[in-house]
Amino acid sequence: MRHSSNEQPTILLIEEDDETRPILRHNLIRDGYLVLLALDEEDAISRVSGGRVNADLILINLIGKPTEVVLNIGRRIREHAELAGLTPLAVMAEKYGKDVEGTNVNVGGNDWIFYLGEDPDQLKNLLHQLLNKSSNQNPT
Repeated sequence: MRHSSNEQPTILLIEEDDETRPILRHNLIRDGYLVLLALDEEDAISRVSGGRVNADLILINLIGKPTEVVLNIGRRIREHAELAGLTPLAVMAEKYGKDVEGTNVNVGGNDWIFYLGEDPDQLKNLLHQLLNKSSNQNPT
């Protein structure tokens, strides 16, 4: 689902951590997004199965899981939600080296991994770019 210019974009947020979830949700709402929360893959799939929810973007932060596993979880959620492959998927990397800190990496199609750095607006800027990009722009 692509939002029109006068509608708030909807983000499906999958966040397991009880301390991070309310902060992240608050920041997303403050930045103008509608937020649908899920605690894990099973919770997200139960909320979105059969196309009951139309999200403009899927944002995932799952602690202790390899990034590739989290990407596959996001892809399964997108499939169960009957969201088009064009719906961006953004995965927050948990462990990474200094060489990728502060970068956003396209790992195929509309699937992204972001490695938080010092910039407090990195996630905000990435989400804005993914939700408003044309087909030939690449968030960095």
